[in-house]
Amino acid sequence: MSSTFTRSFSNSRSGTNLNETILSVDGVRRRGIKRLFSLPVPGDARGVEAQPLIVENVTIKDGTTHTLCILASMANNMLAYDADTGELLWATRLGNPIQGSKAIDVYTVNEKWGILSTPVISGGVAYAVAWSSPDGTVANAHFDLVAVNLGDGSVFKRLGLEGVKYDPGHGLPIQTFASVARKQRAGLLMTNVNGVKTIFIGSGSISESADTNRGWVIAVDVASFTVSAAWSSAARYSGGGIWQGAQGLAADKAGYIYAVTGNGSFDGITDFGECAVKLIYTPPGDHSQAKLQCVDWFSPFSDAGRIGEDPTHTHIYAKGSGEDDATNMNAYDDQDLGSGGPLVIDELELMLFAGKDGIAYVCHLANLGKNLPADFADIGKVKAKLARPPVWFTFYPGLLDPMPQDQTKNNVQWFNRTHHQHSTPVYYNSPQHGPMVFTMGENGNLRAWGLDGAGLRYLACSEEYASWQAPVPYGGMPGGMLTLSANGQANGSAIVWVLMPALDANKVISPGRLLAYDAQNFGTYPDGSRKMLKLWDSADWGINFTHNKFNVPVPINGKVYVPTYSGTVDVYGLA
Repeated sequence: MSSTFTRSFSNSRSGTNLNETILSVDGVRRRGIKRLFSLPVPGDARGVEAQPLIVENVTIKDGTTHTLCILASMANNMLAYDADTGELLWATRLGNPIQGSKAIDVYTVNEKWGILSTPVISGGVAYAVAWSSPDGTVANAHFDLVAVNLGDGSVFKRLGLEGVKYDPGHGLPIQTFASVARKQRAGLLMTNVNGVKTIFIGSGSISESADTNRGWVIAVDVASFTVSAAWSSAARYSGGGIWQGAQGLAADKAGYIYAVTGNGSFDGITDFGECAVKLIYTPPGDHSQAKLQCVDWFSPFSDAGRIGEDPTHTHIYAKGSGEDDATNMNAYDDQDLGSGGPLVIDELELMLFAGKDGIAYVCHLANLGKNLPADFADIGKVKAKLARPPVWFTFYPGLLDPMPQDQTKNNVQWFNRTHHQHSTPVYYNSPQHGPMVFTMGENGNLRAWGLDGAGLRYLACSEEYASWQAPVPYGGMPGGMLTLSANGQANGSAIVWVLMPALDANKVISPGRLLAYDAQNFGTYPDGSRKMLKLWDSADWGINFTHNKFNVPVPINGKVYVPTYSGTVDVYGLA
């Protein structure tokens, strides 16, 4: 038995479970899988936005021991189910949720807003951020970090985040965290550096076009359960939200923290919009306060450059094309590098990320680049800071340069569809192909890439593609959400699990589809290119469910936990 305590199985956000002994390629191909049971998520029509977490060997208040499936819901409920039988063991309410409103999202898919981000679990405690309001309105909303005992569901610690301060220096005003402006979607991160447990909370904003838009990272010392430090991505102007398609902040083995920010101002001093950033956390000492500082960053483009302005300008923010800027506008000038999160690859000393441009950028962990706005006058200087050449990752637009001097040359929605990357690519060090990365962008197919000293090299793709029933233009959101399971690193049996929508899951409740692919053995298309081989497809068996926009399948202990937008988490196993 194994556990998963955080989003995408690890702080590196690899998306890979290497301890899966039951769900093998041969077993899934021969036997198929079936829906075993469903876990109800009461109180909200949509259910969960947070990834289900699995914790083995938990003794509950009646003295029995179980493997728990922990669900944190948009109704602000935390529920513990027996992960094997579906029995409800306890349920706890963490606050009054906010009623769905266009003030939060112009597409009112969500009925309520409560626990939006994936919690983190350590030492028999689940830590979650609850978004609550006494009267259910956004105006009176506040965020709390809540600690819940896994044994009985009791809440024994609660920490309000309202009013957290950050001093950007440089003579600029103190920044204050105001819950009414924020949207906390990115999964929580916990590090344990030199025995100091710290939780990091990443946040974006409700409205990208508001002057209050900025990204935040808040550090909470677990032992004292107090806010110990904070950092904001914008102080001089605005922007730089941290949402990452619900992926968590990442950390490397040394404890450095990584995030990718969205649309906003960039000066390389106090403002870090459209950046991958590296933060260092210094815990509090006997005579010193804790610190959270940006020590490195990389930005591939500026907001100004992408709309044809001088790319060295620091604070032009492109506000899109007509719709409310809190939404995904399907406009190329809504570039939003932070729509995807960082993938840390410690063994290669690399960090990889991609956003709405659908381009993969690979950086050295030890030196992201620290480029400045003036560098955009010669894009070659910016490219030279990358560890590997940039590539068109989610789609092939011919041989066009993925990082041209004139960013507007790439202002094309290829085939009238978007090709954004959401969440984080999946990493697997394959015994057959070496290091591999998998992605599935909007309106695109599953793609397998090799990663070596020369860079990313295309290997294969699936025939199936996301949002295949969405109207054109511009197709649908958010592409495929991926995980991978394997029995050890050297075993030849590895499966890529995919959840994808039929329609645009950002605007409507869309039918969903669960697929399993062989991660290493490929077929061949008529043109000689290689094909990802499908092992199982829910569509082939008439299994219907609604797609949960930014959530991932969780393959663990012989089961696959699939969040839906029908108020359930469905559990699958071998047929």
